[in-house]
Amino acid sequence: MKRRFMLMCSLVLFFICAGGMPAYAAEKKNIYIGLHDKMLPFTTGEAFMIKGQAVAPSEKLAHYLYIKQTVNEKEGVYTFEKNGQQLKINTKTNTALLNGKAAAPAVTYTENGRFYIGIRWLAEQFGFQVDYLSQRSTVRIYTKVGAKLSNQEFLTENQSFFDRFNSDSPAKTPTVYVTFDDGPSPQSASILNTLASYQVKATFFYVEPNIARYGVAANRAAAEGHYLGLHSVTHKVNPLYNSPQSFIGEMDQTNGTLKKITGQSSVLVRAPFGSSPYLKQPFRDAMAKRGYKLWDWDIDSEDWKYNASSKARVLQNIQAGIAQQKKRGDQHVVILLHEKKITAEMLPQILDYLKKQGYQFQAYSPSAHVVQNFWKDTRL
Repeated sequence: MKRRFMLMCSLVLFFICAGGMPAYAAEKKNIYIGLHDKMLPFTTGEAFMIKGQAVAPSEKLAHYLYIKQTVNEKEGVYTFEKNGQQLKINTKTNTALLNGKAAAPAVTYTENGRFYIGIRWLAEQFGFQVDYLSQRSTVRIYTKVGAKLSNQEFLTENQSFFDRFNSDSPAKTPTVYVTFDDGPSPQSASILNTLASYQVKATFFYVEPNIARYGVAANRAAAEGHYLGLHSVTHKVNPLYNSPQSFIGEMDQTNGTLKKITGQSSVLVRAPFGSSPYLKQPFRDAMAKRGYKLWDWDIDSEDWKYNASSKARVLQNIQAGIAQQKKRGDQHVVILLHEKKITAEMLPQILDYLKKQGYQFQAYSPSAHVVQNFWKDTRL
């Protein structure tokens, strides 16, 4: 009996030392991540402390640090490259090479098929400094050139972020996100004029050909503080949803055009026709791996189906939807609109109504991400 007990203890010790401890056996503590003077858009639970190490999804962390990651799944080798530096991790041997020379053992963790890497370990290999700000459970990554604020100034500057995620009670003032699909368009100027007159920031989901065609409108929306999201290239079920690769390819192409025209890139996607039933698990896995977020909506105005004689129905649909959201106690309401002439004409009435209902208006913010997808996938 004693011999069996000693054998079991030895096996447990082996798994702990080898990093093979099952996820449920180690306590995880949520952390937040900042880069230089801003918070990064990692959702709650996506980065965490485990066994004394702060870890994050490797591809997403590398993306925000402008580090190129490639994976040889057969060999179990992850390669990270930036500014001529090359870091290779062999997950089978848990060894690392920096520019061909042995580096400190890699800090890695795998859960549900997702590969996590030590935040400090990766960042310091590429010349970043890393501080852990325990009072806010935040890992701050920075360089002396990129960071302008002290750690205390950094926490003060990002107070609204922490208030949002650490508040024990819902916000006193509910928030509404007014969103517009299928632009930019000939109606963009009218919509932007109304938003400016009401001092409201909105979120636009752009189709790639329209960005190039109506670049002036896209630039104006960006300059006026609206958030620009991605809404595909073709806006057609086929070929968009043929595979995860085709879906991500269209969003990447849209993002590239957005960056070229406006100088801004985006992390937020709205799937044409809604994410259900199209974005099944493989699609969502690909989105999470790529670092994209996904927004559907709470209220569909159905403005796409009405004409000038029936446009009042747009406001009526929103009013009915708001009544439902209030019953549910939803503090963050996303409304779906389109860049249509009747929508532009109804927009002042819509904004007046929402203001009278006590809502504050916000555009999407990556640093204050709200999970809003039909699948309730918290990664997105």
